[in-house]
Amino acid sequence: VQYTTEKGIDCEVELNVSETEYQPGIEFKPPNPDKLYTFVMFDPDFPSPQDPSLASYRNWVVEDIPGDKFYDGYTVSSFAPPNITFNSEPHRIIFLIYQQPKDEKMQESFDDTEREHFNINNFVQNRSLIGPIAGNFMYVRY
Repeated sequence: VQYTTEKGIDCEVELNVSETEYQPGIEFKPPNPDKLYTFVMFDPDFPSPQDPSLASYRNWVVEDIPGDKFYDGYTVSSFAPPNITFNSEPHRIIFLIYQQPKDEKMQESFDDTEREHFNINNFVQNRSLIGPIAGNFMYVRY
């Protein structure tokens, strides 16, 4: 995960919300390049770590990624930058990659107007996803 040429994301890096306004670059090396993968980006601290009453917030979902060809995947939920308010503590933003159980494409979509209350466990279970096989996270502050 990379937001700028200078700032790749390693676990626990902290970025300013202005640095995360645009979709990051994503690269990964899958264990099996012949399989399909699902990428999920979400905020478990929405609307704030002090009161995550609307958590999790779904920032981005891409399914049917063929091997390491991330940008050939199907966008299920378009990218939405982290939504951090002025008085909030830094939010954790989590990036996970799962292997899809079959070689068949899913190509399902979400309503992007309803991003709150995203349940990653239900999402994984409903799609019978395997993993996560890769993950990363960062903190984003106002």
